[in-house]
Amino acid sequence: MREADVTISSLGEYIDVIKKNNLQKHYFRGENQEYPSISSSIIRNFVPTKDDYGLIDIYSDLLSAYYQEVGYELDTMQSENFLAFSQHHGLKTNLIDFTTAPLVALYFACDRKNYDVSNGYVYLLSKEDTVDASDFLRNYSIKEKSCYNVFSRLANRDEEIITHFRYLLNKYAGISSDRDPYDLLRNLIPIISMYPNFENSNMYLKDREALLEKGVKGMWEIPDLVQKNIPNYNTYGGMGIMEFTALLLIFFEDLTTAYFPDELPNNIPFPKIPYMMYKTPLKFDRIRNQNGIFLYQAFLDYYTNLDEMGGLMVQEIIPSFIIQIKNQKNIMDELDLVGINRTFIYGDFDNTAQYINEKLFNEHLKKTTKD
Repeated sequence: MREADVTISSLGEYIDVIKKNNLQKHYFRGENQEYPSISSSIIRNFVPTKDDYGLIDIYSDLLSAYYQEVGYELDTMQSENFLAFSQHHGLKTNLIDFTTAPLVALYFACDRKNYDVSNGYVYLLSKEDTVDASDFLRNYSIKEKSCYNVFSRLANRDEEIITHFRYLLNKYAGISSDRDPYDLLRNLIPIISMYPNFENSNMYLKDREALLEKGVKGMWEIPDLVQKNIPNYNTYGGMGIMEFTALLLIFFEDLTTAYFPDELPNNIPFPKIPYMMYKTPLKFDRIRNQNGIFLYQAFLDYYTNLDEMGGLMVQEIIPSFIIQIKNQKNIMDELDLVGINRTFIYGDFDNTAQYINEKLFNEHLKKTTKD
């Protein structure tokens, strides 16, 4: 993780940083100590075991097993948002908790049982780097009570997934945005070029370069090149999004179905795509009080050689702004003064009881000791 952009040691300083840097249009995540990266619970600490059983299988098994245990008790809303339901109740998923409330993130950056580390952190993502993928994930991350990784289904060329993934990219970098859709393609090309064993995607790039040398006429021939590589692929719509999605599919096919004479590294970078945000209509007290929103962290297994599912390609979460938090214990006391405490954050009976124990009982002990 890169160095913090700013360091604060009080609630007032934190609020000033948010205001002075115009950080209101961001998503916030608080972590009470420094970790190597921002990761979802299922990806954190996972190491590929170099066999035929990858994280996608584990992911599906976890969600399927949990559904078998609790599915009969769920209402329609909970079933349709089962991934969020699972995350809320502590199952390991590829969702990462963020919030739209800066003070909530600050609370999590400061909350500790023992204040034995020096700093917490609040990580910010600009909303401009994200896309609202709520409907897409609600419809396709869990479908017909079976659990799917949407990027595994994309790699398997599920036409429905491809179509709706392109809708998301158009929301992010289409005509109505101020982004250059070809930036997605420009970020993908160097990844492919690093690995000559990706024969299909490298051949596509070679053929594409030959077309571009022909100028405008060659540009108009790119849809034909796409369909040569992916028969029946829909080449209508914006050229940049259309071609990026097509090349991504060719790259994924190379990655997940080809066998290599030489072992691939186990951490090929995931192509840059917008961060997919998931707003659930489930109104748990915790989600409502925390102004919670989830980031769906993309990942994909791949074979590193003929016999080993030894690779895991994971989307890196890169903050647009980092605030280092010092003086965590005193800031927790300041947050309590404005009503941001365990009772507010969690909103359930157990945490309310714990908050009262910690606050009132400990205060009584201090008074008794003085007397």
